[in-house]
This record gives sequence, structure tokens and C-alpha cells, in this order.
Amino acid sequence: MESKKILPLQLSSLDEANDFVQELLHQYKCPKSDNMKAQLFVEEAIVYWSERAEADDSFELSIQKRFRTITLSLNYWGAPENPLTIPETSGDEEEDYNRIGQNILIGLSAVTYSYEKGCNNVSYTLKQKPLNPALTTAIALIGAIFAGLVFQALAPDLGKQIGSGILTPISSTFFGFLNAIVIPVLFFSAIGSIFNMDNLAQMKRIFRLLLTWTMVVMLLASAVSLIIAQMFLLGESGSASQGGQSDLWNQIGAMVFGIIPTNIIQPFLDGNTLEIIFLAIIGGVVMLTLKGRFPAITRIITEANLIFSTILDAVCVMMPGVVFISILNMMISGEGAALLGAFRLIALLLGSYLIIDLAMLLSLAFYERISPLAYLKSAAPFLLIALSTASSSASFASHTSTALSKQKIRDYVVHFSIPVGVLFNKQDAIPMLLLTSVFVGNIYGIAFSLADMIPVVILCMILSVAVPPSPGMGAFLFTIVFNLLGIPLEGLALAVTIAIFMDYPATTGNVMTTNIGMVHTEYRLRAIDAKKTLRVL
Repeated sequence: MESKKILPLQLSSLDEANDFVQELLHQYKCPKSDNMKAQLFVEEAIVYWSERAEADDSFELSIQKRFRTITLSLNYWGAPENPLTIPETSGDEEEDYNRIGQNILIGLSAVTYSYEKGCNNVSYTLKQKPLNPALTTAIALIGAIFAGLVFQALAPDLGKQIGSGILTPISSTFFGFLNAIVIPVLFFSAIGSIFNMDNLAQMKRIFRLLLTWTMVVMLLASAVSLIIAQMFLLGESGSASQGGQSDLWNQIGAMVFGIIPTNIIQPFLDGNTLEIIFLAIIGGVVMLTLKGRFPAITRIITEANLIFSTILDAVCVMMPGVVFISILNMMISGEGAALLGAFRLIALLLGSYLIIDLAMLLSLAFYERISPLAYLKSAAPFLLIALSTASSSASFASHTSTALSKQKIRDYVVHFSIPVGVLFNKQDAIPMLLLTSVFVGNIYGIAFSLADMIPVVILCMILSVAVPPSPGMGAFLFTIVFNLLGIPLEGLALAVTIAIFMDYPATTGNVMTTNIGMVHTEYRLRAIDAKKTLRVL
């Protein structure tokens, strides 16, 4: 199903184009956050092309729906003009910062540009609104527990036969497939995130301040995770070798110091995560530097990213069914007591999030003299949205409005920091990955020591940056940690179930990290401005 509209390539066409897009996306029941990005995408493309078009030029706006995937395309016939590219210099510094933030926001979506046979085409791919993952997982969890209790009461022997003959092969096949797609998803996601950034030279000062804050919170989250794990989950000596990992520290050490691969193909065969991320960073930076020079390669990378993202979407859609199968198998095999222990893990995760959030609030009180209660009162609107939706994108509009109007943060800091924060500020994933993996490992009789965890937390810090900004989709990263620790992949069902529910408070903490980082940045910039004023006087 496809709908098209041809409009004059003028700024006066913005309202009509947006109305056309919004009406169709509303019919397709797309999420509000995607509607907002689609509108921004259309506006940026039209504005960019209108500045370079002739007076009588026009463009074609089309929306095509296939299955649950919707593609929004704009076509302009003329000389090659990529609307996602920004000049390296401009006369207005604040305008540059603003446009950089907008392009990073566009980069969060599946956007591609191509030029063929005199036609500029820029496309944006989005999805229909999915069911709430927490709701579907809760239904699957409750249904599995109830069915397991029925089997245990009425036909325990039949239940065990069904578990070993049917349920175990199904879950093993699914988690094996998940393990297979983790590496390409990680590679293309990382290289796409870098490639979709523009004009890096213009954001050095802001990026340096934000990066410092991000690293501080990341180290804090790692320290909190290790302390909680040592107090409640770890023993004095580990037995990680039982899971096939004879020396975790040596393995991670080899990965860190051997991060530069000697063979481009071998890291993918070995599953060496750090080498793959290194290749993605190098490839992304080169593509960014030579942007527009090799459109065929660019298109291959962006299309591959879209393909594997679509596969991951499909995996997430099937996840409630897999959770039902795996939890039911756990119940009928007599391991249902592990579910009761999960409440302990949830309490530990919530405690770690609370400690991290309190530390960030105290940083405001200590450095900026801002009361934590006063801050929470001003930030409540977008924090509540993040808590109720588990989506940092859904809180974008409220977050922007609050930062500009109530917190008085300058606009180019806001327009840059919020989309960058969606990409990089996911530090609450560190305790989620570490504590949950150790907990599941203990269920399978694998003991760990603090020495085992130190190299693992390094990997968790790196993986936290690669968590997709969508509810419930970061759970696939457990596969990497499980493989490293030698934990059976069947334990992913319990880990995924917990991760989906904990995604709500985790997202709230991640959004708070971005906002407090903006507040600190604003105060640093004010101090710099004050020093410049004193020098002039």
C-alpha cells in the first residue's frame, strides 16, 4: 500500500506535507515519538532542498507500508543534494549546534540517502506501534507459571516429557539464533551511530563536557554494581571454569590489548566483541570523513543496519512466546523456585539504580547548589513519561521544553545533548547486565568471585553504549555476557523477563543522567562566560 503527493519545493509546502504525513501515520498507529521524528525528517529535507532548488521545482512525498514496516520517502529531481549533510563551517555558531542536534536525532532513525538517475531520494523507515513489551511479557510469565503448576499437580511425568522433547529444543533453537545475530547487530548499530553524526568539529567543547559526565556516571554505575554483587551474589572463590571460561581476566586482557585485529574476518568468527567495536569505530569515522564519496558502500551499510534491526524487531516480537516456553519448562522441570529468588535480584537492581540517582542528585547540590527536591520538581514531567513508557524518545518533547523553559539551559546545549544522551547515556544497563548475569549463573551452579567480575564489568561498560534506544531490545546483549561467563543460554529467558520490567526505572535513570549532565554543562558554560566578561572589563 503506497500513498504519494507531489508538492512545490518551497517552504510554504511544509504545513501541507506535515499534515499528509501525520494523517497517514496516525492511521497506521505509529508511536508518537516516531511521528515527531518523521515530521522533523520531512521539515529538514524540504528546508535543505528548497534553499538549492529552482523556483518551479517540486518534490514527491510518498509513504509505503509493507507488513508492519512503513517507509517515508522524499524524491527531488536535480543535482546531487544530500539533506543529511551539514557544511563544516557556518557564520552562526548556535545555529550550527542546533542543526547538529537535529541531525543526530535523525540519525537515531533508519535513514538512507541515495542518488540515482538524476533523483535525490531520502527515506526514513519506522514501525507500527508495537504492543507494550512489559504487558505481553507479564501475560506470558503468569500463563507459564499457571500452566506449570497445573502440570506439576496433574501430570508431572507428562510435563517432564514435554519439556525435554518439545520445549527445550524450541528454546535452544531460538537462543542459538539470537546468539548468531548479536555480532552483526552490534557492528552495524555502532558503525551506523557514528556515520549518522555530522560536523564533529563544531561540537568539541560541548561534547567534551558531556563525555566527562557520561564517563563519571559510567564508572559510578560500575563501582555500585561490583559492590552490590560482592555483598549479595559473589563468593570468595569462583568456579567460572565450570562454564568453559578457564581464565576470564586473561581472556578480557587479551581482548583489550589485542583490540586491533590482524584479520578483518576473524573477529566475527571468534565473536571478539572489542575487536568488532574497534572495526565499527574505525569504519564509522572513515565513512563520516568521506561522507558522500562512496554512496554504494554507504547504502550497503545503512541497508544492512536496517535488515538486522528488522530481524531484531522480529526477535523481540517473538520474545513473549519464548518466555512462556522457557518459564514453563523451568516450572515443570522443578526449577520454579528460581523465579521466587528473582525478587531478590529485582530489589538489588532497584537499589543500585537508587544509589546512582542519589549520587547524581548530590552532585547538583554540591557543585551547583541546587536542591534535589527542587530539581525533581522541575524534572518531574519528562521523568514520569520515561518511567511510564520505558522510552527516552517518548520523553523528548517534554524534556526539551522543560530544559529550555524551566531549567534555563541554552538551546544549542539542549538540542545537542538530548539526542546524544539517547545514544550514549545508558549507564543503568551496567548493573542490569552484571547483576542479572551473576544471578542466573548462580542458578545454574556457577560461582563467581570479584576477580572474575572486574574484567566482565569492563565489557558491560562497553556494551551499555550499544543498547538500542527501544523498550526491551537491549536484552540481546545478555547473550555476549552469558557466552563470556559460560552461562547456559537457556537462562536468557529469565534474564530477558527481568530486563523488560526493569527497563522502566532504568530508562528513567538514563534520562536523568542526560538532564543532569546538561545542567552541569550549562553551569560550566556560565562560568566560562563570566570569566570572559571579567577579562573584557
